[in-house]
Amino acid sequence: MKRIVSNQRQRGLTLIEVLIALAIVSIAMTAVIKAASQNINSTGYLQRKTIAMYVGQQVINEARANVLKVGGSSGHQKLTTEMLGREWFWQTEEEETPNNRIKKITVKVYENEEQEDEASPIITLESYVYHEE
Repeated sequence: MKRIVSNQRQRGLTLIEVLIALAIVSIAMTAVIKAASQNINSTGYLQRKTIAMYVGQQVINEARANVLKVGGSSGHQKLTTEMLGREWFWQTEEEETPNNRIKKITVKVYENEEQEDEASPIITLESYVYHEE
C-alpha cells in the first residue's frame, strides 16, 4: 500500500483544542457575570443610601426652619417619612452644646422599623441649630 504524502497543512482544530478554548471562554464569561452582579448590588446599595441622605437632609432642614420640633422632652424622637415610593424610618436626638442657644441635632435614617433597635443606621447626619430664647 502506497501512502500519498501531501504538502498541504492540516486545516481545522482538534477536539482537545476546541474543549480548551471553550473552557477559557467559560471562565472569562463567569468573571464578567460576577463583576456585573456585584455592580448591580452596589448600585442598589448606593441608591438606598442616597435616598436616606435626602430623608435626613429634609429632617434637618425642617428643624432649621422650625417646621419640625426636634427632641421633645426626652430629647429623642422617632417618626417616618415617605420618599420616592418607600417609607423611611428616622430618629432624632437633640443635645446641649456649651452655647445655650445652639443645639446639636443627630438624625439616624433606617430602611425598616426593625433596624431602629440595631446600632447601624443607613446614614447618620449631624447638624447644629440656633434657637432664640
